[in-house]
Amino acid sequence: MEVGKLNLYECKHCTGTGTCTTGHNQHSCRTCIQRADLPFWRRQNQSGLVCGVCGGLGMAEPTTDRMNKRIAPLLAIYLSSFLIGLLTYALITKNQYFSEILAFSGPIIGSVVGYYFSSKNK
Repeated sequence: MEVGKLNLYECKHCTGTGTCTTGHNQHSCRTCIQRADLPFWRRQNQSGLVCGVCGGLGMAEPTTDRMNKRIAPLLAIYLSSFLIGLLTYALITKNQYFSEILAFSGPIIGSVVGYYFSSKNK
């Protein structure tokens, strides 16, 4: 797979500390308290909780970067799985168009597998 640069920016929610203090009187905010999975009776006036936005790192990756890096592999997995399932279904039901389905699916599955498992991408 292609190795891309990880774009991390200072978390604006916790100002790069990794600890949430954006609530009232320097306590943790409601969102970070909910992400910490605290019981209901302990959710008031908590301080020092891990920032729920960056996970305590103090650095956050933008959502668009994460989505752009994950869409292509997920699309390849879903497409290959669908085509293999279609081939299996056509084989089990002895479909008269099995040879055409195989001629269509084979190169696509081969291209996806060849791209992700080729040695030049490592």
